[in-house]
Amino acid sequence: MTGAKIAIFGLARSGLSVAKAAIALGATPTVVDEKAEESLKSRAILDGARQIGAEVRLGWDEEFGKEFDFVVTSPGVPANHPRLQGAVKNGIPVLSEVEFAYRISKAPIVAITGTNGKSTTTVMTYQCVLATGRQAILCGNIFGSGYKEVPLTDAALTASDGDVLVAEISSFQLEWVSTFRPIAAAITNITPDHFDRHATIEEYAEAKQRIFSAQESSDYAVIPASDPLIKPPTKPHVLTFGREGKDAQVTDNEILFGDKRMALEELPFIGEHNYLNASVAVLLASAVVARATGKPFAIDDNAIQGLKDFKGIAHRMEVVGEKKGIRVINNSMCTNPAAVISSSQAVKAPQHLLLGGSNKRLDFAPLQNYLEKSHNKAYLFGRDAEALNAQLGGGYPVFRTMAEAFQDAVRNANAGEVIMLAPGCASMDQFRDFEDRGNVFRTMAKEWLES
Repeated sequence: MTGAKIAIFGLARSGLSVAKAAIALGATPTVVDEKAEESLKSRAILDGARQIGAEVRLGWDEEFGKEFDFVVTSPGVPANHPRLQGAVKNGIPVLSEVEFAYRISKAPIVAITGTNGKSTTTVMTYQCVLATGRQAILCGNIFGSGYKEVPLTDAALTASDGDVLVAEISSFQLEWVSTFRPIAAAITNITPDHFDRHATIEEYAEAKQRIFSAQESSDYAVIPASDPLIKPPTKPHVLTFGREGKDAQVTDNEILFGDKRMALEELPFIGEHNYLNASVAVLLASAVVARATGKPFAIDDNAIQGLKDFKGIAHRMEVVGEKKGIRVINNSMCTNPAAVISSSQAVKAPQHLLLGGSNKRLDFAPLQNYLEKSHNKAYLFGRDAEALNAQLGGGYPVFRTMAEAFQDAVRNANAGEVIMLAPGCASMDQFRDFEDRGNVFRTMAKEWLES
């Protein structure tokens, strides 16, 4: 790494992390972003890059020259971007932040991806690994969870070989991996999402499955049982979970880990989606123990107990409060129709669902059927509210802002019912990101709860 010239494409949180690591390792980073300075979302990241001594190029619209040894790209930049394709044409290797972090890390990595449940499963896995007596660092694509979290590169740079990096990984981050090899990796599920980036569900699933591509026979892959979109990898040990799971089976009353059982009533959370997430976490933490001890895989009792330390994460089924018998839940991290349905099903009460934002070319027809059968009410807001209303069959109230939708839900809600922000869409039409959206919702909800 010493003396290497690195282009970091995309001035974001992960890009700044890579720049810091590059300088610490004796390389020379140049941070490149096509946006003009006044268009950048975070002035702090721009200032941070300059303060650490990284060269910053803004508004650059030429092909990458041959001056760089390799390029590290932001997950926000699509793989077919002309600048990245220009780098490939010029013979310059392109790496994702995940690949870069793996190459500099002394610590083993446990990686979690999937459409829904990634953040929750990552935090659960982190808690379960800690419960086995190992040092763990929560890192990766996870953001705004309420737990101490860092970018994967920051964790890789500072961790010792006695640590375990527990990382959430997105499909975007897997587009440029080659040697990335987690000792244990999982896909929570695959449902339609990110059609603004992936052309088909099959292409999206293929990107997710790259998480297993460099694993070897001593590694572990955790996948849902009987999922036609997920092909079991051939090299690692494959562990399955779900209603038909071989290694972790979720039933109506308990999770079965072979001859070991965990009663659902003992867990500090509800909802089948969370029970599935929990089973993945135990399998991954047990795989860490097996790798560390060199013993055959077995469910670790301490890993199961670690589930009891899970306190939920911010913006994911986060109960904000209750007033006059009406509960308010912040579920801003819910960004596709399948997540809306699974979240709603976990709440055993009539609901007023706040939906909207920027649709990622997703089909909301399944949500239409669910709303009609459940009789839950929907309040649509944001840029694509009218289009969503059409997809949902029409007849739902449409609002310009989330605040207006919330106010109408408050007027219509009765004791024993729930108001839940479950947008099913991306947030960038009116908010910086899902965390910003959730924070704004939490603030307005508390104002009402305390009024």
